[in-house]
Amino acid sequence: MKFFVKMLSATALFSCAFGAHALSDQATPDQSPVPQMPHTQPGLHLVLNAGMTYGGDSIYTATYTSGGSTSIKAGSLVQLGIGGLYQFENNPLALMLSANYHFDSSTASNGDMSFNRFPIEALAYYTGKERFRIGGGMRVVNSPESSLTINGATTKYTFDNTTGLVVEVGYQMAPRGWLNFRFVSEKYQVKTSNGINVSNQGWKSVNGSHVGVNFTYEF
Repeated sequence: MKFFVKMLSATALFSCAFGAHALSDQATPDQSPVPQMPHTQPGLHLVLNAGMTYGGDSIYTATYTSGGSTSIKAGSLVQLGIGGLYQFENNPLALMLSANYHFDSSTASNGDMSFNRFPIEALAYYTGKERFRIGGGMRVVNSPESSLTINGATTKYTFDNTTGLVVEVGYQMAPRGWLNFRFVSEKYQVKTSNGINVSNQGWKSVNGSHVGVNFTYEF
């Protein structure tokens, strides 16, 4: 399958009986208390992250010869990361620092296209609510680069490193596992085109803002 490419298109039953009965909150033989989810233990934890994102401007748009199209977006598609999380013992606060690889790509018989970057994220969470956490922070996106190869010819864009803002809400699915929903706001400015510096030529910035969902496992 081949493609042609357009670039930078920017949520009781009750039983009743006569007589008076005393109410008790103690467990009966056929009723057990619902166990609570254990909180993250205080101290330092290794964390692994994996998730999907979507959003931002289209960097490349490919039209397949058989019909249909696909786009590489500045806010998509897969983010993988590793880092450390520190849960304070006497305060409902956790801090996480992670290194990540964020990419989007597509391949056809006559070429491929991709957008790759390496975000470093520093986030703070309020952890005083059982099974929930909410937080945010910033991410510094390093070495953002897009590449298009079609019929042997390659076009590359590099972008200036950029800083984005992150807002995240997490739900504890397992003692060590969190499902997180996030929003990221960031923009990219083109730096070079095929090795030629174009940063002073008035190129419009590329919107990389996106929404995402990821899973975090704590060791």
